[in-house]
Amino acid sequence: MKFAYEESDAPATSSMEREIVPAGIHTMEIRHAEEGPNSWKECDQNPTGECLKLRLSVGDYRFIFDDIPQHLGWRAKQLADALGVSADGSQVSLEPDDLMGREIKVEVSHYTSKAGKVSAVVKRYVPAGAASEKPKAKRGPKPAAAVAITTADSDDDIPF
Repeated sequence: MKFAYEESDAPATSSMEREIVPAGIHTMEIRHAEEGPNSWKECDQNPTGECLKLRLSVGDYRFIFDDIPQHLGWRAKQLADALGVSADGSQVSLEPDDLMGREIKVEVSHYTSKAGKVSAVVKRYVPAGAASEKPKAKRGPKPAAAVAITTADSDDDIPF
């Protein structure tokens, strides 16, 4: 099939780029999941850098990409807990096809690269049904310590 077009028919590219996800806890959708290598995740325990690669989405913000390396089982268990999937003894099995479209609670933080670019990253996956979904409130100032006051009429020489 042949198409005729003029340069003016092309949609204008938007100079506005999507904002990054704000820091905090968000309910996010797993938009894409796949298994594959990531050279940045290679190590002695995982020489090929095999990862579960996730693309997370919320609202009209940029995607958050999270690669969970095969050698970080605790991180996979954290994801499984967020999905409500129980671990089998000392193993957890997560299949990419079963993950797509699922919603999970994710705590997002911001990371600044050496080049100064700020990105949203997964700080942790919040367990399904967690009682505390709100970030912890900052504590107020500590109460002042009690001070004993002595008078000139005191029976001892100790000033406290």
